[in-house]
Amino acid sequence: MNETTIVKRGAGILGERLPSGWAQSVSAGSARQRGQIDAVLTLTGPDGTQALVMVEAKARVFPRDAPELKRRLEGFSADPAIVMTDFLTPSSRRRLKEEGLNYLDLTGNVRLSLSRPGLFIETEGAITDPSPAEKLGRSLRGAKAGRIVRALCDFPPPLAITEVATKAGVDISYASRLVEWLANEGSLTRARRGPVESVDRARMIRRWADDYSVLRSNDARSFLDPRGVENLLRSLPKIRFRYAVTGSFAANRLAPVAPARLAMVYVDDPDEAARALKLTPTEAGANAMLLAPFDDVVFDRPRVDDGVTYVAPSQAAVDLLTSPGRSPAEGEAVLEWMARNQDK
Repeated sequence: MNETTIVKRGAGILGERLPSGWAQSVSAGSARQRGQIDAVLTLTGPDGTQALVMVEAKARVFPRDAPELKRRLEGFSADPAIVMTDFLTPSSRRRLKEEGLNYLDLTGNVRLSLSRPGLFIETEGAITDPSPAEKLGRSLRGAKAGRIVRALCDFPPPLAITEVATKAGVDISYASRLVEWLANEGSLTRARRGPVESVDRARMIRRWADDYSVLRSNDARSFLDPRGVENLLRSLPKIRFRYAVTGSFAANRLAPVAPARLAMVYVDDPDEAARALKLTPTEAGANAMLLAPFDDVVFDRPRVDDGVTYVAPSQAAVDLLTSPGRSPAEGEAVLEWMARNQDK
C-alpha cells in the first residue's frame, strides 16, 4: 500500500475518532517539507484553535525504526507529528510510545496527544496483522524461540550466530532468521552478516511476553501446602528430582516488591512432585503452583540461594510479566535489576 493511500485512509480513521466539535483537513507538505513529510493534518478545536500535525506514512514500521523516525520528524518541524502505517504490532506501538511519537494504523490502533489545543485519543485495533506479508514476520511462540531468547539474555555479547545456535540448541539457519527478526524488532543490534553486538534484554523479554504466558505455555496446576508456603520452600532442597522456583519468590531474591504468597515451581512431573512434597490439589486458596515446563530451558542457568534453586532472572521476568495480579510489577522490578546487573 502506498503512502498516499495510507494517509487518506488514516485521516478517515482519525476523523471518526475526533470528539464532537473538532474538525480536520489534510494537505500536502509545504515547500520546505516537500519530499520529507507525506502530509500535514490541520486539527481545529471547538474554540477555533488549530494544530498542525506532520504525517509520516510508511508501508511498514518495525520497532527498531522508532528512534530514527523521532530524529527525522523533530528535524522537520517543531509541530507535533504522527506516524501512519498499515499495521503496528504491539511491540512497535510500545516502542513508538517510548519515543513519545503519535501513531495510527489502518486497523484502528491510534494514539494522538496534543497540548494545544488539548486532545488525547487512544484506541485499540488489531493485535495481529490481518494481512501478513509472506515470511515477513515471526513470533516468539514455542520452545526453540524461547531457548534463543534465553541464550541472548543470559550470555553477554558479542555472540556469533553459531554461538547463539549452540547455546540455544537449535539449528543455525533458524537462529539466523530469528536473530534477524529480533533485530527488526529493536531487541538487539547485529553487524551485517556478523555477530550480535548488543542486546536490550528488557525489550526482548517484553517482546517474548507478547507471545508467551506462564499459565498457558506451561502445564500449571494449583496445590495447597497446609503447613504453609515457607514449609514448601524448606522442603524443596530435600527432594530428589529437579525443580526451579519462579514467580514472586524468585523476584524477591533479586528485587523485592511485596511479600510472596504463592510459590510457583517448575518440575518435570507435577503429580510426582506433589506426592513428594505432600501437597493437596485445590481449585481455591492455593499457595503453591507446580508447572510442567514448555521446555527444559527453564532449568538452565539457575541461581541457588540458601540452598533453594531459582530460575534465571530472564525466566523469572517473563513468567512474572505474564502472571496475574501484581506480578507484572514484580517482573518490571526484575528487568530493572537485570539492567543494573548486566553481567548476571
